Amino acid sequence: MEIGSILAILISVFVFLYAIFRDNSKDTDELIERIQEIETKVAVQESSIERIETELDKVRDTLRNLEVQMHELDLKVERILTILEQKQR
Repeated sequence: MEIGSILAILISVFVFLYAIFRDNSKDTDELIERIQEIETKVAVQESSIERIETELDKVRDTLRNLEVQMHELDLKVERILTILEQKQR
């Protein structure tokens, strides 16, 4: 082999290794940034879910109270109707 061929092979090997190292470090930095962004989004979504769950519990309590009040009103209306029917007789 000539010196030129050996030198060309060595240069191509070094360039290839440099390209692999450079691309991997660039990809690693991009991946770290993307992971941080995803972690931030997950944290925001978890807090939103907790807030929604809390609000949902409040809504359920309010609905239960409304159901109780509606039932009480229904009973009162029935009593009033019964009294009115008795007075008409």
